[in-house]
Amino acid sequence: MDEIREEIREVNGERILPEEEQLIGRFFAENTVELQDRGFTNRVMRRLPDRSVCLNRIWTAICLVAAVAVFILTKGWISILGTLQGFFTDMVTSVSPASVLSVFGTMVLLTAVAGYSLVTSER
Repeated sequence: MDEIREEIREVNGERILPEEEQLIGRFFAENTVELQDRGFTNRVMRRLPDRSVCLNRIWTAICLVAAVAVFILTKGWISILGTLQGFFTDMVTSVSPASVLSVFGTMVLLTAVAGYSLVTSER
């Protein structure tokens, strides 16, 4: 009895047996009609405004303005200069394989993020 219950699936609140699902699949496979639109659908889709791209650009601009405001209000340049000074002082005074590896890893990570950003922005 439990095996039968596991085979029954519910779709929109209605029970569907595997046999019924196969029948439905075969029916649609056999009765598919291809409409010839000669590229009409593609042309329409290209001309539609892409709302998500617009919202993405607005959201990016808002986040950028907020980040710049926080940077200015907290005098972030002081922290960055102190961090860079300490980093370069440590690099000059104690070069170790771990520090070289961390710099290399950071460069690879930043390159990967920049590449991903370029690829996704091209879409």
